[in-house]
Amino acid sequence: MEPSRDKENYRLQQEAFVSNHGGTTSQEVVNVILPNVCGLFLTITTLGLYGKYLHRNVKIVIEFVLTVIPCILCCTILSEYVSNVCIVMIILSIINIMLMRINIDALTSCIIIPVKGKRPFITNFRALSNIITIMCILAVDFQIFPRKFAKTEVFGYSLMDTGVGIFIIANAIVSPEARDLYIQPKIGFFETLLRNMKSSLKSSIPLLLLGLARFLAIEFLGYQRHITEYGVHWNFFITLAFVKIFTRTITSTISLRFSLLIGIWVLAMHEYILTNNGLKEWILSNESRVDFITANREGLMSLPGYVGLYLVGVAVGRLIHHTYLNLNSGITVHCRTNIQANICGYDLDTTYNESMTLCIKLSLIAAQSCAATLFCDKYFKISRRLANAGYCAWILTLCTMMLTLLLLIEIVTDILIYATSDYKIIKNKNDKVIEKVGEVKHKRQKASFRTRRENKQDMKQESLLDSPIDSPIERTLEIFEAVNYNGLTFFLLSNMLTGAINLLISTLYAEKTTALQIIIAYMAINIFVILVLYRRQVQVKL
Repeated sequence: MEPSRDKENYRLQQEAFVSNHGGTTSQEVVNVILPNVCGLFLTITTLGLYGKYLHRNVKIVIEFVLTVIPCILCCTILSEYVSNVCIVMIILSIINIMLMRINIDALTSCIIIPVKGKRPFITNFRALSNIITIMCILAVDFQIFPRKFAKTEVFGYSLMDTGVGIFIIANAIVSPEARDLYIQPKIGFFETLLRNMKSSLKSSIPLLLLGLARFLAIEFLGYQRHITEYGVHWNFFITLAFVKIFTRTITSTISLRFSLLIGIWVLAMHEYILTNNGLKEWILSNESRVDFITANREGLMSLPGYVGLYLVGVAVGRLIHHTYLNLNSGITVHCRTNIQANICGYDLDTTYNESMTLCIKLSLIAAQSCAATLFCDKYFKISRRLANAGYCAWILTLCTMMLTLLLLIEIVTDILIYATSDYKIIKNKNDKVIEKVGEVKHKRQKASFRTRRENKQDMKQESLLDSPIDSPIERTLEIFEAVNYNGLTFFLLSNMLTGAINLLISTLYAEKTTALQIIIAYMAINIFVILVLYRRQVQVKL
């Protein structure tokens, strides 16, 4: 029987339940995210093996069961068995690959050309980040969610601390600045500055209104509030709005080539000011909140950190998009290093492509960011509340690690697509002829693998390799496409549902089974709504 309580006492209990936590280790945060990556690969291989026999809606159920459900379980009842879950998923994925109809000739002879246009691994990264975040914002209110994953009060690592940082990076890598779509006006410095301040402020109004609406709703409903997260009036939406305003203003007055250097400089200055002027102690103190600045000191003083993180994210995005620049513009792929080997009697003749090169670059960035995180952790500590240099380095480490793993999955998926396509390879001394088996029996398309200097007509033939039409394997999932199609709407809907559930149910007293069922139903409703909007091509502009 539920304990007797009044509304105010219960609100205080809820606030205490999500406050004053010390987090966990960085390794454990990484471990709890890995099942989401493994679940994606398992889903891709499962649908690649059985998808052509299944209805579209059945595929959605499989996607939900293999990606969203493991995310929920590994953050709740299976949080101590995450490694085992990952191992099982990897083994099942390998079994799926072994059961596929692999064309060995295609696997050993073709040069894999990355898909043109939108990058699947970025789609997967943004969707996974969003799904993990919205799951946590409800699950944290239940006893079933380990307190080590809740937001830290002062210093440390935790799963929920990564949400806002990953969201900043996810927005930065697809921003107009990162894709060179942001055109700087050819006018004077002050005119440019004023013009872009106005335009960025105008585009940030919806976020500011959402932030105001959230504050008013909390005040009116008496909803629990973790004051030391952002402050009394401040919240996530307001932080996003001001980061957008500041970064758009900065990038309008400097060359985008220097976004990395400017980002590092902002983070370094932010850390210096925090450390040497007593600002850190003031932000983390229990000093009374008597005016707007003191009431919202966490939100205000963390802004430089998020601005610096966004600028670094723009640099990572520019690296990604520039890697595929020639491919997306239709220019023939440049000559790359050949790899020749004999494996189990089969001659392997392949080359590095853009994705493989980028995978190495991202892994090196992850390693450098990890070293910076360890350095900052030793001397300055990691604090989400301050958004200090250590926190931003940790977020960059986590994001580049996820991007590397997701890109590796995309590379393997590309290989499987070509290896399971209905093509056969016929070799001769000078070229490779690719013949489709089945519908087109008498047409042969030559796809030369020489450099553009040798044959400028090869690009027309390579399009045949770009999208084999007979492979059942997809590079990304429909749920992920739907989440990305209305990302902010997805996040806003989840916030509204979280509030409704907390007002209707005493989450602190829910049994484990009940809590798990509620979280699964909540995720299913969010996914269903966003999927309906996606299938009807309704994009809500906020």
